[in-house]
Amino acid sequence: MLSSIGLNAQTNNESIDLIIEKIENLEIELARLANQIDSNTFEVQKLDESNQARYVDLDKRIHELEAIILLSKEEVEEETNEELKLENPLAELIEKDGEEEEFTLWSNTLRLIDNSRYSEAAENLRFLILSYPNGAYLVDSYFWLGEIYFLQEMNEDAYETYFSLINNFPDHERVSTSLYKLGLISIKLDKNEEAIAFFERVILNYPNSGSSVLSEQELVKLKKLI
Repeated sequence: MLSSIGLNAQTNNESIDLIIEKIENLEIELARLANQIDSNTFEVQKLDESNQARYVDLDKRIHELEAIILLSKEEVEEETNEELKLENPLAELIEKDGEEEEFTLWSNTLRLIDNSRYSEAAENLRFLILSYPNGAYLVDSYFWLGEIYFLQEMNEDAYETYFSLINNFPDHERVSTSLYKLGLISIKLDKNEEAIAFFERVILNYPNSGSSVLSEQELVKLKKLI
């Protein structure tokens, strides 16, 4: 009986020892795996840092290239501008003086019109149209030249001037008045049907303008005559 108890105790002790050994082996394996994980994490971190460094370096190089390209373009533009200045060193001065001359001539022309010096004003306006085809006062020059011809009953010249304004500057604010004046001139030239067409064009395209109101009045008069 005692021998059986002793045998069982020995067997139990051996089982416990095996369990303890297995636990110790597992702890060792877990420690090894933990170290490996730490090592892998460190390597991954190093790889991330390396990739980040490469990205920063690449980004830096791209910006440097962009800067070089921009500087190159600016240098080319500067060289081109310098070449243009060398070709015509007075270009900016001429342009500025031209604008001032145009403004002075236009101002003098308005004073002539105010003083009823129409012949001199018309001469200035013709000069403005010919000399400053892209000038700031080109359309107004056409308009006032037409007005002077209209006042002086130079009907053919007035008709041609207003018509040129309409054809060359169809979107300008002076068009509605010019169309109305063409209607009036057409009446003077005994072209009533043409006058009606001009007045109706004003009413249709510029219904809220003063020229539209005047055109309606002229239409009423014309229709009584026809």
